[in-house]
Amino acid sequence: MELTGEEKERQLKAYLELLKHPSISATGEGIRETSQLLRELMESLGVSSSIVETAGHPVVYGEYSVGGSSTLLIYNHYDVQPVDPLEEWTSDPFSAEVRGGRVYARGASDNKGTLVARLFGSVKAVREGKVNLKFLYEGEEEIGSPNLSSFVEANSGKLKANGVLMEGSSLDHRGRPLIVLGVKGLLYVQLDISTGERDLHSSNAPIVYNPAWEMIRVLSTLVEDGKVKIPGFYDKVRPLNEREREMLKDYDVSPEELMGSLRVERLRFDDPQRLREALFGEPTCTIDGIVSGYIGKGSKTVVPHKASVKMDFRLVPDQDPKEVLQLLRAHLNRVGFKGTLTEMGLERPMRTSPDTRLVRALEESAREVYGKNPVLVPNSAGTQPMGLFVELLGVKEVASAIGVGDPNSNAHAPNESIELDNFFKAVEHTSSFIKWYSSNVY
Repeated sequence: MELTGEEKERQLKAYLELLKHPSISATGEGIRETSQLLRELMESLGVSSSIVETAGHPVVYGEYSVGGSSTLLIYNHYDVQPVDPLEEWTSDPFSAEVRGGRVYARGASDNKGTLVARLFGSVKAVREGKVNLKFLYEGEEEIGSPNLSSFVEANSGKLKANGVLMEGSSLDHRGRPLIVLGVKGLLYVQLDISTGERDLHSSNAPIVYNPAWEMIRVLSTLVEDGKVKIPGFYDKVRPLNEREREMLKDYDVSPEELMGSLRVERLRFDDPQRLREALFGEPTCTIDGIVSGYIGKGSKTVVPHKASVKMDFRLVPDQDPKEVLQLLRAHLNRVGFKGTLTEMGLERPMRTSPDTRLVRALEESAREVYGKNPVLVPNSAGTQPMGLFVELLGVKEVASAIGVGDPNSNAHAPNESIELDNFFKAVEHTSSFIKWYSSNVY
């Protein structure tokens, strides 16, 4: 379904307008305004939509019914990550600047570009198809979807569907669409240690406790040479099976290409297959940020009075984030951690079958639009709330695909961007997918 010049102009205008509206879930900046703008866009395309309140940021929900016997639920999120560090951006994060054939803005790839491309592509195709559409646009994905579970549970009847198309993936280093069959899970926590009411002159160092050193001691007990040292952490890890390992061989990116796209000087592994299996099949414990004492310009001799660390654990099937949280608490008690642990986000890991109508339609449509075979991977290296739809709605056909990003998109980082051509390709891919899925209705 090739796009006309008029269609491209309208789609790009809507995309850039959405990008210009901040919607940072961590701070709440612009969330309300963006949800309203999104609802207005949906209504303009004929999608019956509403803003649904939650205990946090609102959900934007919509339906487009054609009286079909099958229904697809399309999930995306309209919230974005904070823009820090701002000084590393070449242009304003919310200016939606187009230069060199790329669109630069926070959310350009993750996830506003995919959201808008799918919305236009699906509405264009469904008018000729046999599949009803439901749209669920979340405003809290970037902070761990704390209220999505209760929303899905409370609206399980309304959300009933035959298949779920999750937040889009991306193109690989060869320009091939990725079809992702699952996700890693997540446990996000914060550790805090406080030893007094204020920072002290460092001459007091011989007689007072330094919370920064204490935090370093505790953190050193968690990971060694990339392996998590928490007892029981690996007990429920489901290893990749032979078919899944074979899938990963199609993800044939070289270590050099990965280093180039990630802008790093070295990787933990040199062997490409070992890299792939670690990226998609192994759980992790990551320090996301550490704050303690004076970190400004110049010098200031102090003993800090508090130290804080934010951490995430990426989990794989069949690890349970609640169980891992319990294991972490027990470990911290064993090593004499005297601070507080705050749980800030839980998501279950998930892998679904490649042998579904949904996946077949994604494969056929990818070949039709891109002229290339797509790449299937058993699960993403990152996290999204796929498990909620499998567990709470009982949907078996779930996958993440049709994304606008590429290995140079810098999602979550400064100068996030996408190739403009990939945005329009995603619109076409969505339309083709709906057509192929409709042709297999039974």
